[in-house]
Amino acid sequence: MAQSRWLVALLCCIAASSMGQQSPGQAESGQSPAAASPVLIPRSHEEREQRFRNLHHIILNVLAVDDSNAPATGLKPQDFVLMDNGHPQQLASFSEVNGEQGVAQPHFILILDAVNNTSRSIAFEIKEIGKYLTSSPGRLIYPTSIATLTSSGIKTSQPSVDRSALFDESKTLFKNIRPYECKSALDDAAHASPLSGHGDKNIGISIQKTDDGNCLNQKFTLSVNALSDLASAQKNVPGRVILIWIGPGWPLLTGPEFHPDTAEIKANFFDHIVQLSRTLREAQVTVDAVSSPDMFRKPELQSGPGKSLAEGPLTEKQATASDLSLPAIATQSGGRVFESKNIAAQIARCVADVQAYYALSFDSVPSSDPDEYHSLQVKVNKPGVTVFTNSLYYAEP
Repeated sequence: MAQSRWLVALLCCIAASSMGQQSPGQAESGQSPAAASPVLIPRSHEEREQRFRNLHHIILNVLAVDDSNAPATGLKPQDFVLMDNGHPQQLASFSEVNGEQGVAQPHFILILDAVNNTSRSIAFEIKEIGKYLTSSPGRLIYPTSIATLTSSGIKTSQPSVDRSALFDESKTLFKNIRPYECKSALDDAAHASPLSGHGDKNIGISIQKTDDGNCLNQKFTLSVNALSDLASAQKNVPGRVILIWIGPGWPLLTGPEFHPDTAEIKANFFDHIVQLSRTLREAQVTVDAVSSPDMFRKPELQSGPGKSLAEGPLTEKQATASDLSLPAIATQSGGRVFESKNIAAQIARCVADVQAYYALSFDSVPSSDPDEYHSLQVKVNKPGVTVFTNSLYYAEP
């Protein structure tokens, strides 16, 4: 019954989207979309050039660290090799960046995830955030916000470098915070909440077999929607953004609680994966995943066998909810995945990473088809240097 109700809700969303795309003339005359005259948007030559550049000029923030995990500074353009789908690319620009002296400083958002966490873990992570904020009497190097993810969505404080002010703000945000309580299967089916996607297209969630599957679905949808909203909000904010997600991440919807995804759901997942990947890269958002060591030990958080976190789905037929996992998104955005009990130290490590990095860019070749998968690899011709940067992008014609 829950599955049937969910399908009705999903089909209603899709039908409403399709109907909303018809013009009044089409609805009255019965004219098919194929026969309708296309609406042309006039653009100047400069506007066309700018749009092309936005689609094909790829900017990468590259962290290079040595064997001691310290930033490798003083590297030159000739020390880097950038590969797009295995083909070397010529750098269009190169600069070594000191995060403290940039024109637009990086800023941080520390997100406490109460949707996918237990009461005990939430209490521990609140203490660790407080420990980080009170670890020094001085001001923070970079503007920082504190955020919470609850059943109500994301709440974010104003950015500040004042440790005391942020600590006080965090106490307000964390007051009475509780783990997410799942809705009943009937309530969730009656208020189906598909992921918001590209344009008017809604992104479906996996079809669950059990109440446990329904609960996992809710957590997944709420979490990924929150991350998408945060990334979109950063598009017009100057400077890099580092989202430090504190918590184990959301479920992957791959267990026995779920039926296999339909072709339509796979297509919708792929659309959302492409859009989120593009938004993170264009907004210069890096996601760092910070958690205790149980991040990969929970069955509902484990990825499929043999797949690297740096890889995304090549086509919509390969797309699953697992491709939207927190560790995968963090790795693909050029971020880090930390596992230890010392969360305060992990946060400090994320902050230290932006004190010295490299900004590279190149011009991608137009693709044959929309949303064409491209793998990215940046190497440094120096022994013992490890690189963190975007591992993929989806190209446009």
